[in-house]
Amino acid sequence: MKKPILALVLASMAAGTTLAALADETNPAIVHRQGIYKTMAGHMTAMKSILFLGFEAPQDLSFHAQGILDSFMHMGNSYPPGSDKGETKAKPEIWSQPEKVKQRAMDAVGAAKDLVAATSGSDKKVMVTAFKTMGEKCKACHDDFRKE
Repeated sequence: MKKPILALVLASMAAGTTLAALADETNPAIVHRQGIYKTMAGHMTAMKSILFLGFEAPQDLSFHAQGILDSFMHMGNSYPPGSDKGETKAKPEIWSQPEKVKQRAMDAVGAAKDLVAATSGSDKKVMVTAFKTMGEKCKACHDDFRKE
């Protein structure tokens, strides 16, 4: 009887620690964009498991592709002035090169749309190519605007 209670207490403490860590960042723009990027990364990871690692859920590919596109569409103004204050991996150039940022974003959105289109079919080779292109567009932005 004591073991389930102990497990519940430990789980609650772990959750509280996680919530406290998340609450440390108070800049809403940073919190928002990090949440969106984590969502995109989750969808990319899930797609990788299906396309390359043999996870049997091909019916989920279009869901994940649409999730990536939807995430991009909800980024909004995630890099406003002042959003460099706090825990961020964004390089200073993201605020000083807005046209380049905009182009990288448009490239990524285009790749996400292509990924959605590719997953509406049944040709795995087309899906893999679109997935790799999506990854390349993400990497291009990371290379230019994200700290390691």
